[in-house]
Amino acid sequence: TSPCYYLLIQTMPKSKKRSIIPFHRDFKAPSLQQRREALGLFPCQSKANGSREEMLHRSARKGQPSLQARDKNRGNESGNEGGIENESVEVQKEDLALLDLDNKRLFIPTARSETSFATTKPQDELDWLAQVPEDGQSFDDYLTLLTTRSTGRMKPLANADGINIMLLPIIRDDGGDQTSKNLAPSWPDYGPSIEKLVEYTRVFFDRAVHLLPAAHLRVSHTNESSSLSRTKGKRKKQKTNHLSINIPGAFASKSKFKLFFPKNDGSLCAPVEIAGRADLTTDRIQLKVDSLLDELSSYRYSRHGTCTGHGNEKDFCIMGITMEDLFDGPSDLFCAGMAFGGDKVAVFSFKRYHPLIKMHPLHWHKYGYSKTCDGYSYFDDDDQNPKGLSPHPPLLGSKDNESNNECEFESEFLRRSSKLLSHELGHLYGLDHCIHNRCLMMGTGHLVEDFRAPSHLCGICL
Repeated sequence: TSPCYYLLIQTMPKSKKRSIIPFHRDFKAPSLQQRREALGLFPCQSKANGSREEMLHRSARKGQPSLQARDKNRGNESGNEGGIENESVEVQKEDLALLDLDNKRLFIPTARSETSFATTKPQDELDWLAQVPEDGQSFDDYLTLLTTRSTGRMKPLANADGINIMLLPIIRDDGGDQTSKNLAPSWPDYGPSIEKLVEYTRVFFDRAVHLLPAAHLRVSHTNESSSLSRTKGKRKKQKTNHLSINIPGAFASKSKFKLFFPKNDGSLCAPVEIAGRADLTTDRIQLKVDSLLDELSSYRYSRHGTCTGHGNEKDFCIMGITMEDLFDGPSDLFCAGMAFGGDKVAVFSFKRYHPLIKMHPLHWHKYGYSKTCDGYSYFDDDDQNPKGLSPHPPLLGSKDNESNNECEFESEFLRRSSKLLSHELGHLYGLDHCIHNRCLMMGTGHLVEDFRAPSHLCGICL
């Protein structure tokens, strides 16, 4: 099976913190020496030396002296006559520039660099490294991952020469003609700007990013449904009471949720069934993330197999983005995102990243939206039934809330969403969770920890 990486949110951090929160008993925090060794040799050392030498020769020919020689030359300017000094510098300039090859401080993060800050100890019992014994990944581990076939991590097609990043919006469609591309649902106005997400991804990874036509999600509301299961090799039809999916944590029949993937011309493919759960009283749903990824993986392979001539062989990955809620297991509060690294597909939801959302710590379908943002997305411990919350998210660009900081809310929503997107895409490029430094690739166990993680890669992951 393909490996999966995920950011799983189960509950909320505790407000009363213990004085000392230990790492997971099987996790060993890397020492300073281990963190330095994790950087490895400069990537492709033999080639890198040649390219750096060529670069320094080029800078010398342009009259740009060595960084190490700059201060020395400045000090000599006052003690020598201009003509002699200029001739001396011109003769030695190329040799001085080559000395930079041996200056390690130019290639190792300094103490002032934020990327050299070690991963902090857990601040809450639900922090990621307090729960998960991560092994970490050095640069040599990453090279082994990409070059060793026996690892089984990368499938031949998934590890092809494609470089384009494809974003696939998944939008709930409450009606209309499923075969018409003229009635396609639009990206929700209360979501982060999809155009800015595309631009952020393009700049961050320096790759072409293309927005695919939206996939349509249809949710049926029949009184009872049929689900298909396999028993001793035979397909058996079972009746499922629709009311059972109203129980928090219960699964709905796959037939309740149908997804229509787009074709190249904008029309829709035949529907596929997705597992999920729903709360009938609020009409709130959650899609099971691995079920969605299975179908997304099949869709990606079908694009390569049946759509030749459309440039789909250049696709590096397909990432589903949605404002619909996701979950992984029955007890989960929600799941923010997951990636199948071997299949080069990922999906993530921005639903719980809205800066004004407030949610119950145990029941996935109990949440609302406040009028102000305090940076904390959960109900307070002493008020598990807060008043004044709106069941629907406000438009961040509107005047629906009391605060005058709509632009600040919108920026925060975009920051959170773009960080989630780039984190999951990092997994598709083969990066595991980082244990060495404060880094974009840190694992997070809850929203508070997630929001305080940085948006940049550390020196090792970079």
